[in-house]
Amino acid sequence: MILEFNKFNLITNIEKSLVKFLPYIKTSGNYLYASTNQNKSGRPITRIDTKEKIVGLMLKFNEDSLEIKSIINTTGNRGIATQILKVILSELDKGSTIKINNDVSGGYWDNIIKKYPDYNWIFS
Repeated sequence: MILEFNKFNLITNIEKSLVKFLPYIKTSGNYLYASTNQNKSGRPITRIDTKEKIVGLMLKFNEDSLEIKSIINTTGNRGIATQILKVILSELDKGSTIKINNDVSGGYWDNIIKKYPDYNWIFS
């Protein structure tokens, strides 16, 4: 019960912190979807294959980790992904496990791990 409460608080805190960057946010179960744009049904766009210029984020909250399913920037706004990541990390305890799903960044995460070594980074 306490784990569920803590996970809910973490999701809520991250959601509140992200809204200044990503105005369209939806939570569903243990997933958080956030974006600068939404589709016709009102859901935040978080897919890289969209034709829209977006900044998008999909997170999955597990019992023992936070999984970054995707973080997308097709706007040309350099540094926005790192700013969003700083917001997320500010809500996590040092030593927290962060899983990176399907890294196709070409070195972005390697630089982040060097910059923030106090977290347990895992690639899946």
